[in-house]
Amino acid sequence: MMRVLVVAVNDGFFAVPMATVHQVLRHPKVTRVPLSPPSLLGVVNVRGEIVPFLDTGVLTGTGSLSEPPFAVLVSGQGEMVALAAEGLPTAADFEEPVGPGTQPGELGVYSSGGRLVVLIDIEELVKSRLDLKRAS
Repeated sequence: MMRVLVVAVNDGFFAVPMATVHQVLRHPKVTRVPLSPPSLLGVVNVRGEIVPFLDTGVLTGTGSLSEPPFAVLVSGQGEMVALAAEGLPTAADFEEPVGPGTQPGELGVYSSGGRLVVLIDIEELVKSRLDLKRAS
């Protein structure tokens, strides 16, 4: 069994492993970055550390978010990033996937609370989106 945090993004639900989650920020104070890619909403200051605030909608291909009320701080092997969320993220336990992921960075599709949730590898998702931007 895997403990995850489920994040609502537009009409979709995405999950990140709980082991990578540091905290959830309510109404993060976002500083815009001029000429930044569409996937970057800006940066947030977390106890003196400047953290990129990513548009989870753009990363997942579901459409951009304008004023997301929540930020989920996650880290993998690299630095910490903040993921935009439209609703308060909720914890869940995943057993077996009901299907494979269809995009780079999608680790699998799970059923949770009567809805389908895509488990994402945030580093892979960010990398694949940035590579797509470079290629075009």
